[in-house]
Amino acid sequence: MLNIIVAPKDKVRAVEKVSKKIVKYLKDEKVEYLIYFSRTFDEMVTIVEELKNNLETEFILIGDDISISHFVNEVKELSKIKLGIIPVGKNDDFAKFLELETNPISAIQKILAGNLESVDYLVVNDIIAINNISIGASTSALEEYERYKWRTNLTKKHALYKYGTKFEGIELIISTKNNKSETYNIFELSICNGAYLKGQPISPLSNIKDGLFNLNYITVENAIDKKKTLKSYLSGDHIYNEQTKQVWINNTKITTNNDEDFHVSIDGRLYSVDELNITLVENGLKLYK
Repeated sequence: MLNIIVAPKDKVRAVEKVSKKIVKYLKDEKVEYLIYFSRTFDEMVTIVEELKNNLETEFILIGDDISISHFVNEVKELSKIKLGIIPVGKNDDFAKFLELETNPISAIQKILAGNLESVDYLVVNDIIAINNISIGASTSALEEYERYKWRTNLTKKHALYKYGTKFEGIELIISTKNNKSETYNIFELSICNGAYLKGQPISPLSNIKDGLFNLNYITVENAIDKKKTLKSYLSGDHIYNEQTKQVWINNTKITTNNDEDFHVSIDGRLYSVDELNITLVENGLKLYK
């Protein structure tokens, strides 16, 4: 049975409008399905949990990146399911990177064609990430932005330049190839499976099917003009800056020199952690494409 999960309408605008189009098309085509609506993400993941426990394996998710994050972190064992995504909302980095259809009817038609593609994802401690992880100035700004009453692209940039430029760095111990560890005073660090962050090309050379993720960072010492550095991250030009360090690996560990937790953004959701253990799962998610 095809199980359609609809993101909460209060979190993702236009999901009801898109859902109605999908339902009409499926009825016209006499396709069997069940559709599930929810008022909150907590309700949504409860529905997914029940379906998972009933051994359902075929899903369509109507929503955005945050919706996908909630969904995959409830399923956990992603190799056991097949997922179709119909992107709705302003935060569709994953769908944009995969060049998924944004037209609802075209999207459902391609999903029903049954063509599957396996893609990589990240396991961050016990959290699943499909896009990227960020630490540093942009995460500090995101914390402030989450407190804003009005959250738009304009106010997001305001928060980034107001608070991100004041970020004084975070000392991190980063393990890369051959378990070699180095300590850096980080201004901005990204670990990318996909290419986009909030619609911007944070890792233009990423490939979601190559078994590697891109770790790139710049230290406080090298981020002399902080506003210019942040602007370069928004445009993807940071990869051409000789001060930006990049490695392509499939696992890493990041810790601090003290026992204090630090903040990290994982697929746009804020977390407080005492360390990060990151591993790439190659071809672990099967998507209808």
